[in-house]
Amino acid sequence: MGSLILSGGGSAEQNARAHEFLVGSIEKDRPILYIPLAGDPNYRSYHTSVDYIKSILEPLGVKEVTMWTDLNGRTINELQSFSAIYFSGGSTFTLLNEIKNSGFDKILIRYLKAGGTIYGQSAGAIIFGSDVSHTPKEKDLPGCEPLNLIHNSRLWCHYDNVEDELLCAYSEDSNTPFIALPDGGAIHVTETQSQVISKKAYVFKGGKKTELI
Repeated sequence: MGSLILSGGGSAEQNARAHEFLVGSIEKDRPILYIPLAGDPNYRSYHTSVDYIKSILEPLGVKEVTMWTDLNGRTINELQSFSAIYFSGGSTFTLLNEIKNSGFDKILIRYLKAGGTIYGQSAGAIIFGSDVSHTPKEKDLPGCEPLNLIHNSRLWCHYDNVEDELLCAYSEDSNTPFIALPDGGAIHVTETQSQVISKKAYVFKGGKKTELI
């Protein structure tokens, strides 16, 4: 089993520690695969987005960033040529729709189980939780089951403590907890545990809030 590096969102400066952790855990001479499909290309073009990611990762020693905007027909052999896969933020449901309809979810899980590294930010992180019904739909898209790879937890990104009452209420009626990440907050998820990389993260379960260590 590989690992997930999941960020609550925010600026490049806020996510500096998470990006350093990512680059420090991979073979920098192999390319990183960048998938921007959660974003709205009418707001920010995909090429602008990949240039932005390159400006963050290349100074850390990454040699190459490859972008995919079409997930149809992809194979596990293609994925295994990459040192990591990077999902940026935007619309959770748009991204899930692209992943599920193309069948990319199946080879993505195979890549992770074979030892791959996946980085997700904001919507690119939420898709790995157990439920996304708390996430607003920006478009008329069908509901899609997320990938459920965070120990049966849901993910709440851009967390602020003013949301504590809401999160306690959400978590009280469900056996599935929330992990809440502020901007710049990040966790490292392996087969056995979720561990904080930067800032703080919180678990909301049974109507109570505790700090994730």
